[in-house]
Amino acid sequence: MQLLCVGDIAIEEGGLQPWPPPLETPADGVWRTLLNWELPAGGALNPIPRSSGPRLLAHPDAPAVLARWAPGFACLATNHILDAGAEGLARTQAALRQAGFETLGAGRTAEEAARPLRWETAEGALALLNWVFPETHPDSGATPGPNVWPGFEAAAEALAQARRGADWVFAVVHWSDECFGYPRPEDRAAARRLLALGADAVIGHHPHVVRGVETIAGRPVFYSLGNLYFTSMTEPRAREGLGVRFSLRRGERPAYDLLSFWQSPGRAERDARRRAERRLRRVSRVLAQTDGGAYAAWYAIRRRRYDRWGHRWHFGVRRLGWAGTLRVLWRKAWGAARGIR
Repeated sequence: MQLLCVGDIAIEEGGLQPWPPPLETPADGVWRTLLNWELPAGGALNPIPRSSGPRLLAHPDAPAVLARWAPGFACLATNHILDAGAEGLARTQAALRQAGFETLGAGRTAEEAARPLRWETAEGALALLNWVFPETHPDSGATPGPNVWPGFEAAAEALAQARRGADWVFAVVHWSDECFGYPRPEDRAAARRLLALGADAVIGHHPHVVRGVETIAGRPVFYSLGNLYFTSMTEPRAREGLGVRFSLRRGERPAYDLLSFWQSPGRAERDARRRAERRLRRVSRVLAQTDGGAYAAWYAIRRRRYDRWGHRWHFGVRRLGWAGTLRVLWRKAWGAARGIR
């Protein structure tokens, strides 16, 4: 059995044709796609403001664009899934089911939202748990709503329950901060605890860029798969999407290989230049070389540089291009000069 894990999806424009399948069907035909579905599919914006950030909507027809990537699983434990309220969540779940995706990580009740999704085949049984972490500013405590991270004590019980009758348990987490290319020190600590509590793999979403992977006691942690497709994010870094194809066989640890995707106009497609894989390798080298306090110190320095100029470069200059950047600077200079007069 094969599970292809991909990143964040937010299809905000309409009129897109269904995307071709991401892979050839394996010989045994036993495969699924796992993706992070960011936004509610259509509806009216929730009038209650989020604690941070805007409310956003996907196009109502967005789930149908992915019909040829089905069958699969759509993770809904995100900070935006209630951007169209409870009605938008229900509509999104129905549209994804119609497109061939079972959903997890959100529900009509807290119990439904927290329920693990199980995939059973002749080759084994996989349990999936999906959480959204508080630092992403989800609609905490809302019912219906997402499965918000409950803390490690409750997570330990959830992992233990998911393990019953399962050969593997994957923790799929919507966490951390956005756009910076390295996991926070607290992300690394949380991942280690999830593995210690029984997860066989940790799959990260939300940062919108590819982050590193590290293997701890034979089990992988992918800190962020980046975006698969995000209409409003066209910067080169945000167009790199990592795919992780897990091969699962009872009695064995999950094995995986890597794929790269690129956000082209109107679709996500395989990237022959393998930009996401190259990015992953660069970040992962740092994780392999530094840990604990040494990594925290390195991270603090690198983060200050990024906040000072790195974000402007990757998500300003590279998005606008040199011509666009010069136009912006010229307008600012012209406006300042007119203000002086």
